[in-house]
Amino acid sequence: MIVYIPSADANDRLPEHLRRALARGDIESALHLLDDHTPGKSGGATRRNYLSSWRRYLRWAQSEQRSVLNATPNDAVTYLNALLHAHAHAPATIHNHVARLRALYERLHALGAHLGPNPFDGLRLPTNRPEEHRDVYTDDELDQLLAHATVAGRALLLLGAHAGLTGPQVVRLRWPHVDLTRRLLHADDLTLPIDDDLARELQAYAVERNHGDLLPSDAPLFDIKSDHELRAAVYAACTRALVPYKAWRALRNHAGLRLLRASGDPALVAARLGVRTFKAVEPLVKLLARASDHTISVDDRSS
Repeated sequence: MIVYIPSADANDRLPEHLRRALARGDIESALHLLDDHTPGKSGGATRRNYLSSWRRYLRWAQSEQRSVLNATPNDAVTYLNALLHAHAHAPATIHNHVARLRALYERLHALGAHLGPNPFDGLRLPTNRPEEHRDVYTDDELDQLLAHATVAGRALLLLGAHAGLTGPQVVRLRWPHVDLTRRLLHADDLTLPIDDDLARELQAYAVERNHGDLLPSDAPLFDIKSDHELRAAVYAACTRALVPYKAWRALRNHAGLRLLRASGDPALVAARLGVRTFKAVEPLVKLLARASDHTISVDDRSS
């Protein structure tokens, strides 16, 4: 990649050069143009951390085809959701990333490259108690979603809300991973049971796709090729059902809570969700305890 280096007398044109670099997705040139306006000393840890956060956000915006120069609060919320997915148990990390991005837009505004307001102002950030910001679709919301969903939509929603699959797992899911005879679902290195509701919807979906009892040998389960398309499908389902949109992980959290309520076994929940530490399940335990009289210990290692 060719990095644009402005001449000494080009400072007055910095906003123009910066806007052009960001508009064409030339991330390294944009960061170079911001070099004198980046916090910290050159080569220092503070400078590296800011550049890392800025580069990560700019690459995300590019991959999502979102305008950096015309970013809205909705864009900021969507990126926050991506951070929550990547750092679900590290709220301090999320706070640091958002603070650096707020600083990025402050500098873009000061340089005349962004009109404002700052899209990262006023975000509702996670606390150090993960259960307080754990998104979950309630039972009533899920019922509404299922009532208004298509055949394919019901199968999709239940793969999250009952099987507890992650978004990437659903995108990668293929028909050979579904064993309706033995009621088993194979996702990455997990083998999960298929409950009655999910089995019924998967069977109905197979019939709608004209597969009947003979499932394709190697075909994607859904015509969804990316996390972005998956989010769009969930958003469309929420719009039809008049249910507030929450990210895919809210369906997965519903599955975790549902299993925890039925079993009282955090170890089983961790195994089904494919998480390696009980720390990942603890927010669900606390959330369930706050919503009911359940008392469950995360030290319960029973299988």
